[in-house]
Amino acid sequence: MPGGLGIQLPKSNVAGIIIHSVLDHRAIQIHTDGSCYKNPGGISGCAAYVRYPDEVGLAEEQIVDFGCGESSNNRMELMACVKALDWALENAPWPYANRIYIVTDSQYLANCYSSAQYWKKDGWRNKSGEPTANEDLWDKILKSVGKLSKLGVRVDFVYQKGKKTEIAKKVDNAAKTAAQRGGIDEDSGYKPGSFSRSMVRDGTATQRFPAAGQVLVIRPYVKKPRKKREERISFNVLDEATQSYNGKFFAYAIPSLAAELHRGNGYRVRFNSDPLFPQILEKVEEVPLPKPTRKKKGRPRP
Repeated sequence: MPGGLGIQLPKSNVAGIIIHSVLDHRAIQIHTDGSCYKNPGGISGCAAYVRYPDEVGLAEEQIVDFGCGESSNNRMELMACVKALDWALENAPWPYANRIYIVTDSQYLANCYSSAQYWKKDGWRNKSGEPTANEDLWDKILKSVGKLSKLGVRVDFVYQKGKKTEIAKKVDNAAKTAAQRGGIDEDSGYKPGSFSRSMVRDGTATQRFPAAGQVLVIRPYVKKPRKKREERISFNVLDEATQSYNGKFFAYAIPSLAAELHRGNGYRVRFNSDPLFPQILEKVEEVPLPKPTRKKKGRPRP
């Protein structure tokens, strides 16, 4: 692979992942970025710039400018790629290039692309059987890459960390501007679900629950529907001895059971025994939760 160390996919694939940033100067580079304020569910946007091969003499230009009222950061990273590939299909093939680099600072996009084709074959589930997210956008990416391959154009995904180059800063600013504008476009595939406040207020991200057949009391605070699949539920665990909450976890439940687990209420539930695909199997009973403590207001200073 010219100019850097590459990871080659099986021969049946038409795209690869480059893990170094020295690129073939004869290829078309498309730099993408996404942005979301108050992720997920806030105003969102994405952008992309194309940089042509040096010898062509064309100036770089913005080819994606997308802003919507609500989405998520990961979806905007994927949306930038979807729109960039749409542009490529409208303009390919080129007499001077048969290769495109999608350059991104999103590990989600760069690292998961090679898995997405297998998720699709398995009904949009990972190797553990867990439902995957954003399959509508992944499907569009896979189809576009396939169409470009038929036109003789190879697509590689390049991960470049941070905003260290001039063009990376430019596309980052464009994505943020589109997000701040918001509302003009629409991410029709975004399903916001229902949200309430977590009772654990530190900065820890929601983690996959280490399911081992436990029966515990949980307090759901986010429910995300999945079409014809298990719903993802984020929850805190109640320590009944101390009447305190711990952890930000997620697990899955079939839609009929998920409908019984209302946000902000307490439930004693039984989990399966698969930490790679944690599932709530049964609602044992509803449990009263401790009342939230209110901070006492201090006396006003004279």
